[in-house]
Amino acid sequence: MSLLGFDFEAGRLDVSTHPFCGGVAEDVRITTRYSEDDFMRSLMGIVHETGHARYEQNLHRERVHLPVGQARSMGIHESQSLSFEMQLGRSPEFLALIAPLLQEHLGRQAAFEAGNLAALFTRVQPGLIRVDADELTYPAHVILRYEIERALMDGEIEAEDIPAA
Repeated sequence: MSLLGFDFEAGRLDVSTHPFCGGVAEDVRITTRYSEDDFMRSLMGIVHETGHARYEQNLHRERVHLPVGQARSMGIHESQSLSFEMQLGRSPEFLALIAPLLQEHLGRQAAFEAGNLAALFTRVQPGLIRVDADELTYPAHVILRYEIERALMDGEIEAEDIPAA
């Protein structure tokens, strides 16, 4: 989070069952979850939530009472966090930067070399959980959700039909 510019004087990180970011520019709270079997999930969750936090921390604090001092929309918020997670967090440059840190904390092994990390973090495979999705299937989750919600709003399907949809 420090490498990504998170201001710990104006926020903190805690553990929970689901990654989340909330608060105000002066006190941004991030939560994340950990899996002892899969550090990737935690790392990308933190990178994603740090994107949300950086957006909040960079709002105009002196104008918080005006629209310009508030988050524009959840769409903008999500675009910032996805940009952090999908483009910045999976970039070869960022992975080369964190490779020594991973080796320091998780042990020296070939898996934590920058090239291997790049292969790991850019792998594409189907999955059912949006927050664990890769750069390709994450947008597919969003598109599918949008289409289901549109169909529901347009009366094309009923609420009880959502799981089948």
